[in-house]
Amino acid sequence: MTAVPVEKWTPERRRQLTRDALIEAAAQVFTRRGFHAASLDEIAEAAGFTRGAIYKNFADKEDLFFAVFDRSFELSLASFADRMDGTDAIAELDATTLADIWESVRGRDPDSYVLELEFRLYALRNPEVRERYASHMRTMRDLVVKFIEERTEEAGITLAVPVEEVAAIVEAASEGFLAAAYLDPGVGNLFARFLELFMPVMVDDQAVTTPAPGRARRQSR
Repeated sequence: MTAVPVEKWTPERRRQLTRDALIEAAAQVFTRRGFHAASLDEIAEAAGFTRGAIYKNFADKEDLFFAVFDRSFELSLASFADRMDGTDAIAELDATTLADIWESVRGRDPDSYVLELEFRLYALRNPEVRERYASHMRTMRDLVVKFIEERTEEAGITLAVPVEEVAAIVEAASEGFLAAAYLDPGVGNLFARFLELFMPVMVDDQAVTTPAPGRARRQSR
């Protein structure tokens, strides 16, 4: 029988595992209790560590809070990139597909959305951390811009407004519609309806060209 190599737990590896466990526990406690009501003792207990373990890895509760935010952002970014890869939603002007992809990433569930709202409120109330939040949002928006540019080029579509503005408008609108849907599920998928109305307006009908070769290759897969 071949022996299975056992990974050596170096001090760095142990610290990373502890840090990951604390972030996971903090995400659950912050979601359930909110930033101000959550205590470090409660987070440490949920992770199976002492309060001292938190201070070995994070400067304070705010530092831990933003570690949770960073992780949430990274997961959203990876999920968004994965969902967008290979889809022709922009090229086909498929508003429903785009809305489903965007909302599945940005609004994974009500608890996650509430925690995201708390991140925003905290950033709005603390100018010194606002730029950190805004930087993350710009990174997400840049990914959207790149996706739109690639798909519209493949489809031979020229936008009537700068692509950066399109991405910003879509992002801002989606947040409002997502909040409305969580507050009153009966309103339905208003974001998809918004995209149906908005997408034809943003296309410059006078500048539609022959689709790029990459578009044909994408369809043939």
